[in-house]
Amino acid sequence: MNSQRSILYIEDNPANFRLAERVLRDEGFEVLHARNGFEGVKRAIEEKDRLDLILLDINLPGMDGYEAATKLKAISGFETIPIVALTANNLKGDRKRSLAAGCDGYIPKPISIEGFPKQIREYIRGKRDRIAPADERYYLREHNRKLVDRLETSLGELRLSHERICHKDKLATLGEMAAGIAHELNNPISSISFAAHLLTVRSSPNEEDSRNLDIIQRSVERIQRLAEGLTSFARPSEEERCRVEIPKVIDEVLLLSQHELRSKDMKVLRRIASPLPPVWASESQLQHVFLNLVRNAAQAVEAKLAAHEVGTVRGEIRVEAFPEGEQYVCVVVADNGIGIHPDYEERLFTPFFSTKPRSQGTGLGLYVVKQIVDDLNGRIEVESTVGQGTTFRILLPRSPSAARGN
Repeated sequence: MNSQRSILYIEDNPANFRLAERVLRDEGFEVLHARNGFEGVKRAIEEKDRLDLILLDINLPGMDGYEAATKLKAISGFETIPIVALTANNLKGDRKRSLAAGCDGYIPKPISIEGFPKQIREYIRGKRDRIAPADERYYLREHNRKLVDRLETSLGELRLSHERICHKDKLATLGEMAAGIAHELNNPISSISFAAHLLTVRSSPNEEDSRNLDIIQRSVERIQRLAEGLTSFARPSEEERCRVEIPKVIDEVLLLSQHELRSKDMKVLRRIASPLPPVWASESQLQHVFLNLVRNAAQAVEAKLAAHEVGTVRGEIRVEAFPEGEQYVCVVVADNGIGIHPDYEERLFTPFFSTKPRSQGTGLGLYVVKQIVDDLNGRIEVESTVGQGTTFRILLPRSPSAARGN
């Protein structure tokens, strides 16, 4: 027996690895370990010059065994190193599928303690399992289709990541612009506010003038709040979580949306339970969630109003917040708009899916909303009836322990 013989076993189950290692070590083999396909390919390349054989589980996380075998056989120097599938995949076609993907042998689990070392030596000495050319062509086509599907999925994920990075970059730029605008507006707004105050103090205005001065003062304060809200929303979030007061976030979102809602003649109903416990979240992320839902609701209502005669239908958006059990706060954003067709509900949170014209949406809005809510360990639900409206329910954790799912 040659004690220098080395085997790399790519296996994600520690118990399976320990059993094979013990059996092979007793026969004088050195057994190296890799826990997944990516690590296995990397380790095989590093240890190539001393490897006599590679054992490969098929059901590996990330890169599965079929892909790992194909990848290794495409690398120079691995033509002479046997790759043997050691797998629980022992249904009809699994052996041929493994060989077509690039494996030189196939051993089903569970292994035979007595016969396993003999099988390994036979493959090291040159044994190679074969399949008929017709079967090889069939399973190669199947394997190639799976590789193409995986590539398309990876490209979709890459595209999504790119879109999210671009979105964050835009928010960062918007935050800088908003901060600059707020700074530039601060001086004239302060001057207007001070002048109105002086007119009130130094003169004895009549009732109408007093009313006008009061309107000026309140309008100035509203502009200041709007500028602060825009800056807060657009500022890039570090996603640090803390206790967030839901009423404050909702009020800022409604403030940012008020011009759009008012110009479309929509009634907004705000119903906040009191007292309302804070939630454990990121304030800027919640602003993004609620602003997206409110604007979607406004667009749904606007579409319904456009389909009816003026004055026959009144648009309405309802925003509610109340405790839900001991661990959550529920926020509801509902509208009486056109509703969502049942065929679209399952795809609602899918990236790049949108029923809007291309110029009006990217199809990322609700996807990002769901990603944020899921990341907070919350839950989002939707109910909709065509022609009557849509209701979104968002459950948000009240404490760090609830946010961790404890």
